[in-house]
Amino acid sequence: MNICSNGKYQKGQALPLGLALLMAGVLFGIVLFNTGQLASEKSRLANTADAAAYSGLIWQARALNFQAYTNRAMVANQVSIGQMVSLASWMQNARHLTRNIDRLATVVSIVTFGAASGFKAATVQATQIIDSADAMVMNAVKAAIPVIDSVNGVLSPSQEAIYLATFAATPELVKGVVKENDPRYNVESSYAVMGLGRNAAGWGQFSEQYDADKRYENHPKLARKADIINRSKDDFTKYREFGLSDMLFGLVPDKVGVPPLMIFSVKKEGVTNLVMEDRGAAIGSFESGNEGNASKWEWKGKDTFSVHIKRWGCSWRRGCGWRHSEIPLGWGSRYINGDFECNEGIFGIDCKRYLKKNRRAERLADWENEEIDLAMEYQGLRAYYDLKDLSEENRDPRLTLRIEVQLPEDNVETSSKIKGLGSRAEPAESRNGMGKGMFWAGDEMAASSMASIASAEIYFHPPDDYRPDRRRGKVQVGNLFSPYWEVRLAETPLEERYLAWGLRDDKLLTEGANGVSEGVALFVKDREEELQRLQQTQQELLARRDGAVDENERNRLQQQISGIESRISQLESLSGEKYTSGVASELEQGLRQGASAVGRAGAGRYEQQLQEYAQDFGGLGNDFAAKFERQFIDQMPGVDQITEQVKDNLLGALGG
Repeated sequence: MNICSNGKYQKGQALPLGLALLMAGVLFGIVLFNTGQLASEKSRLANTADAAAYSGLIWQARALNFQAYTNRAMVANQVSIGQMVSLASWMQNARHLTRNIDRLATVVSIVTFGAASGFKAATVQATQIIDSADAMVMNAVKAAIPVIDSVNGVLSPSQEAIYLATFAATPELVKGVVKENDPRYNVESSYAVMGLGRNAAGWGQFSEQYDADKRYENHPKLARKADIINRSKDDFTKYREFGLSDMLFGLVPDKVGVPPLMIFSVKKEGVTNLVMEDRGAAIGSFESGNEGNASKWEWKGKDTFSVHIKRWGCSWRRGCGWRHSEIPLGWGSRYINGDFECNEGIFGIDCKRYLKKNRRAERLADWENEEIDLAMEYQGLRAYYDLKDLSEENRDPRLTLRIEVQLPEDNVETSSKIKGLGSRAEPAESRNGMGKGMFWAGDEMAASSMASIASAEIYFHPPDDYRPDRRRGKVQVGNLFSPYWEVRLAETPLEERYLAWGLRDDKLLTEGANGVSEGVALFVKDREEELQRLQQTQQELLARRDGAVDENERNRLQQQISGIESRISQLESLSGEKYTSGVASELEQGLRQGASAVGRAGAGRYEQQLQEYAQDFGGLGNDFAAKFERQFIDQMPGVDQITEQVKDNLLGALGG
């Protein structure tokens, strides 16, 4: 009982009103609590999906970079073997050079009656030194080449091990990241299993092992690697050339003239190449009749030292002109793994030409070709991994992983999970208002779960992409000889989202299309009503402008009319049957794409891919493929059913 200021009493009940306000406040607080929990879970779910997709591809990007690093290492090791063969060939050339000079010293000593005996003693000593050095070099070469070759023998199978491990590692890594973020989350939905399956199929098609001992059709790719090795050689191995000026430190020119009509020059020339033999086939030229024949690889070096003489002369047959002659002083050629570039000809040994100038010396080197006797046979180019598609159309290859992380509705911590407050109540308890669940907010989720889709992709990102000004007209395309593979998150296409909806529950596509269609119809209706109001206002302003006397007033009204006319023009483009049918067509097309994707998947495309994957990799893929088939294929809706229902909903909502 209260007493007012005028002394009169007031009567009433404040408790019921207070209880009602309290209950409304509690319910409002529960709604805010549920909204906050859902928003928080959705954010964490999206972050977890991004982290899982990114982490899954990080492993694959590292595997690609590992293949690139090991390919580079194998190329560098092959170049090192080429350097060893070059050094051996160089020493053989030095042996012949010193011996020929020693023979010349013997002749000079005889002709001069011993006056050049000092020169003769020096050449004998030089010959002994070079012979000893050659023996030391050959011992080092014979010891080093098998070791370097065996290193490649380890790198090659390590590539295959990493490649195969990636099939099993990527799904486990994705699941592990999801569980580490929150044990309540999972990647067991049909779309998640399908996404992992598509990624596994993409990984299998992204790169391939090239090994001539297994499949003949890989020979051109091995020739590609041989070409990379030959182009990676150092200057000494590639082409070792110098003249008289280089030998005497520039004190004399390369060519020395002897008056009146003679010119002398000295040329040292050498080359080492990696060559391939396949029953006479050259690199890049393979005949279909050679299937099943393993290629052999050979490192071969040639070195020569010649004196070139040009003299002016005349003859009845050739007339007058410069005559060239070559006097070979030194030559050498050594190889490993069989000399299959040379054939027995009618006039002696017939070998492929390497040198440009010392042709006679090169022929002598071919006749005295010497094989380096190794303790272990040289194995040539080992199997390696490279991109499967090296065409011009695939200059920027990508590998994508799309996954769906979901949280079951029962694990979302909203008020509905609090017993006695927001949990579901039995009908009898609901009626009396005093049982458990009196503040149940009725929160429900589509397909009884919350889900988030994430997409990531592997792409090739060389350093030149950071500084395009340094490219100098050249762009490095994706390859497995450069370790520049990186990962980034990517947008998920709309049709993939439709596909995920359809896989969770086909009603999400059909009933969702109905709701979206009604929203589009309501939007169009509101724009038409606004258009009618503006047209009416326009008529009124036109009438006022025509009746206005003051010029300023007329101008002000004209400005308002211009603004209204601009808005009317915009609304006319957003209304009418043409716009309505256009919206319906675009929406139907998008939803049909999603439904068609569901139907194609249901037809067994991904099932077939994973079955092939399981066959190729045995135990690694059997469980994965079985789980895919069990969770996805058996529950697929038909594409005709979905698309027909989508179309009916659209036409009904849009008045068609």
